[in-house]
Order: sequence, then structure tokens, then C-alpha cells
Amino acid sequence: MNAVLKPKLLLLNPPGKHVYLRDYFCSKISQADYLNHPIDFVYLSGLLREHFELHLIDAIVDRLPAQKCLAMIQALQPAAIIGLIGSASYEEDVAFYQQLTEKNAVPLLLIGDVLIENRAARLAEMSFVTAFLHDFSSDDVLHFLQGRWENLCNMTFRHNGAICAAPIKRPRAQNFELPVPAHHLFVGKDYRYPFVCRRRFATVMTEFGCPYRCTFCVMSTLGWKIRPVHNVIAELDAVHALGLRELFFLDQTFALQKPRALQLLQEMQKRDYGFGWLCFSRADVLDDEILIEMKKAGCHTIILGLESGDDAVLAASQKDYNRDEVLAGFQRCAAYGLRTVATVIIGLPEETEASLQRTLDFLKRVPCDFASFNVAVPRMGTPLRQQAIAQQLISPALQVMDQSGNEVAMPTLTLSREQIDAMHRRAVREFYFNTQYLLRRLRSLRSFDEARIHLRQGYGLLRNYLSRMKSFSTAA
Repeated sequence: MNAVLKPKLLLLNPPGKHVYLRDYFCSKISQADYLNHPIDFVYLSGLLREHFELHLIDAIVDRLPAQKCLAMIQALQPAAIIGLIGSASYEEDVAFYQQLTEKNAVPLLLIGDVLIENRAARLAEMSFVTAFLHDFSSDDVLHFLQGRWENLCNMTFRHNGAICAAPIKRPRAQNFELPVPAHHLFVGKDYRYPFVCRRRFATVMTEFGCPYRCTFCVMSTLGWKIRPVHNVIAELDAVHALGLRELFFLDQTFALQKPRALQLLQEMQKRDYGFGWLCFSRADVLDDEILIEMKKAGCHTIILGLESGDDAVLAASQKDYNRDEVLAGFQRCAAYGLRTVATVIIGLPEETEASLQRTLDFLKRVPCDFASFNVAVPRMGTPLRQQAIAQQLISPALQVMDQSGNEVAMPTLTLSREQIDAMHRRAVREFYFNTQYLLRRLRSLRSFDEARIHLRQGYGLLRNYLSRMKSFSTAA
């Protein structure tokens, strides 16, 4: 008896002139040549693998030019395409997808941050697109692809000549389960992240969205759903079976639910996976007990939001913590030998030269191993965007933006875009480009893989910094 052939479904990250990250409704240009797995596709692969013959073309990680990417798609002849699109690469993406649909008359579904606002009007403008997907962790996309239109949510789509903006569900603290993703699709590609310790790694998400209310972050607008521990463990078993021993937990705040986190960490220890891993969390969430168990379960690096060293800026962005709590959290991590990354945002509306100086001075007191310096962007759907429009810092039509600082999207109430650009470059220079820091980093390297990763990311950071210096000089 012949096996029933499944229709081909293509997961597509389109080409671009920069190293674009477009996943999880948060597009940007890679600051240091890093490129983690597109988490949208990781979890869609689990939802769709039983019903479709899945194919992945990631033109960014494979460095595919547009024409070669188009030729590969035409040769594949998929029945449908799910593609990523981003604010940082919007104009390039639109041009590519228009060209794609001229050659391939198949349903095209898009996911991305630029599709969050005015979604029905935007789909009407994009006549070459079939639908938008607004939650990659739901099974609505499967129902849509199977022609089950009734009770669809989390999508904007064309049906019988009309555009339907189905309701978007944003649950709070709701449990949900996901089928085990097809992680094998992503193995062997040159995905990389500056804080992993092995070349090959998997990206795992045990929660979707975030319960916090940070004004600048799109995650606070997505609701919050939690996977039960047994569902996560089934995925970790599959990752382990593939021979992968490094994880990137992409939860916005790992260990936010402490009892659940302890259960997961203890299960990981029982199974003795041998994973090393990193995660995002918050300095005010991680107490001694959870840090001890994280370390036992293989955690080596934690990314924490410092954001600003000015309490007034923190309060205005509704971070719900202060400098003292941030410092104490970093100190606890350091006490247990865990590396830390401090994320910093420059150019929030309340930012001044004095507030940035307080941030740089504060960073000198914080025992962090790395820092990620970002420029504030008024992402669609966020309170920051509403504030920036109300204060006339941006036009409501602004849609191309990039937090990496290649272009500054908006001024502050007191600083110009040019001043923010200079402040961002200064922050990178003062933190990274000094002999004491570089020697400390070299002494900390523990393996050839780790050395290779850091040298590559360091080269990417330096290259991007020099490129921005050249652009700034040309513009001046």
C-alpha cells in the first residue's frame, strides 16, 4: 500500500542585504553577526509536521541571493509558503515577496512585527499575500491551510473575496501544549548566538509572550501562555536524541513561575542530559534557590534587562524594578559563577545626556560579563509607539525601524537622532573596546568552540561599529 503523499509546505526566511532577524514579532539587524533560530518556524514545524512535508529555506543563514532563493522555491514547487517579514527589512521583504508570487501562484502567509497594526488595511495593500498569522504558537494556521475557516482566530486572511480580521486572543497565564518541533530541520545550518558555548545548539521556548508591562517591548502585548513541564521535557528528550548539548531558552523571563521552574530544572537534572544553556530572565526574579538549581541543571549564562541606570527612566518605561534591585540580581548571579549579559536601551523618550551617563556609570558597578546596547524603537502595538506619536516624536506612518542602531528611529524629548546615534556608539566603545575588558574575556574562554564563537561575534561587532562610524562621517 502506497503512503499518502503530504503536500509540501515551505517555511521561508527571505534574503536581505543585512543579517536580519525577523522572528517573534521583533525584527532587527544583527549587531554582531549572530543569527539564532527563527522561533516562529521552530514551533510551526511541530504544529505542521504531521500534515505537511516540511521544507525550510533560510536565505539569511545560508546567504542566498534573491535570484538563487527564487530558483530554489520554483524547483521545490510548494503547495503553500509561510514567510517572515520585518520592520527592519520591510521594503526589501515586500519587493521580494511580490517577485516570488509572480513566479509561484501559491498561498503566501506572512508573520512579522510590521503586520500588527492596521492589519486589514495592510493586507488590502499587499494584494500578493493570502493571510497574516499573529500567533505562531496556536493551531489556527493549520485550520486555515486545511480550509477550516470557521472560528479562526489570530489571523487576517482573504476569504470569498473579502478580508477577514479574525479576533486575536491574548490569554493571561494560560497553559498550552505544543507538539515536538522538527528541530532536525535546523541542524547543520550556521545559526549562531554570541553567548552559547557550543557551535550546535537548539532554541526552546517554554512560554509564549510575557506578563510584564514594559512600554517599549512587543512581548507585553502578546499575552502570556505557559507550557506544562511534561510537554517541555518531551521536546528536550527529542533535542538530546539529535545529539545537541546546548540550549537557548527563549522565554522572556525564565523562572517567573518558581515552582514550575524548579520542577523543570529537577527533571533536567534527573535525566542528566548534559546540556549547557542560557536564558533571559529578570534580576528581581532570580533568588538564591532558583540560581542554585539552574546552575546544577547546566545554566551558564543569563541575559538580564538592565535597560537604564536612571530610576526615572526605568519608572517611565514601567520596568517595575529599580537600580538597587538590578545590581543585587547581577551580584547574586556572579556569586554562583553564572555569566550575565546586561541589555541596555538608549533613547527612550525621557533619555538625556545625564541619564545615559548614569547608565554608563552604573554599568561599571554591575558585575556583568557582556552588554547588549540597543536603540529604542517605537514598535507597532506598544505603549511606547502610542507615546511617541502623541509627543510627535514620530509620524504615525513610521514602519521601518531597527533597534540595533544602524538607523535611529526617533529622537527623545531633549535629544536629536544624531545625538542618540553618537551616544549609542560611545556606549559600545566604552564597554567593549578597552584592553582590560578584552583581556578578561580572553582569560574566560573555556573551549575551542567558545573561542571561535566569541572571535566571530567580536569581529562582527567591530565591523558593524566601524561601518556605522563610516556612515556617520559620510553623513556629517
